[in-house]
Amino acid sequence: MKRIVWGAVCLLVASTVRAETVEWERTPIPVTLGVGVERQVRFEGPATVGVPAELLERGALRAEFANDTAYWLATEPFAPRRFRVRLERTGEFVLLDVEAVAGAGASSDPLEVRIARPEADAIAPSRAPAADPRDGAVALIRDAARLDLAPPRLGVLPAGTVAVETARTDAGALYRHPDRARIRWSVVGQLGRGGLFVTTLEAANRSPEPVEIDVRRLRPQPTPHGGTTGGFLAIGWTRATLAPAGAPGFTARLWVVTRAPFDRVVAGAAR
Repeated sequence: MKRIVWGAVCLLVASTVRAETVEWERTPIPVTLGVGVERQVRFEGPATVGVPAELLERGALRAEFANDTAYWLATEPFAPRRFRVRLERTGEFVLLDVEAVAGAGASSDPLEVRIARPEADAIAPSRAPAADPRDGAVALIRDAARLDLAPPRLGVLPAGTVAVETARTDAGALYRHPDRARIRWSVVGQLGRGGLFVTTLEAANRSPEPVEIDVRRLRPQPTPHGGTTGGFLAIGWTRATLAPAGAPGFTARLWVVTRAPFDRVVAGAAR
């Protein structure tokens, strides 16, 4: 993830690091993890990942899955193990030979796994590359921040942007951090445009001491079978340090961008 300073708002845009792409052609794909360095492995949509149980039981690997992405963090070296991945949309299987090595020799760049389909490529018409959704996410955060921070007389929705109702008022279950009880998370509102949704959250310090917000810990809870229905494509925020409760600066505004309405994305967070 890349942190960008824009005016008074910071942005955390998911997946801004260029990913390595590899095609599955019925030969197991080698994946190397550096011990202590989390690596993302992305697939073509939701997937079920078969991780060797002994790696999890002895704590050699931390494995999470959200949306279309596996997050693997090795805590110790291990020899190549066979991981079996089932793509939910097509039923296809992909085999990965995953190993963990100590030292700085392993790449930490995201890995994108694609299915080689030469027949489809041969007949597919040529077309311009699809627009990067991250560009739309940044623009949506910018517009939502302007609406939230500007005087009421300037609060006009940009063209193509609509207000979206949300029934959720408390977002505290999303903050997976030891300090979660010190911060009150409230849902302020939601906008939608171009297939993306931006939800405004307010974080308020409940405690008499300053507290730091770690936006990397603000995320939905992945489900056991393939992750959530969406995820946070980008997050923007006004400040990372909250002053003591009641003092100037004890609250912050955050904007999270999702590919689905906020209520649906975080439906499993409190389970």
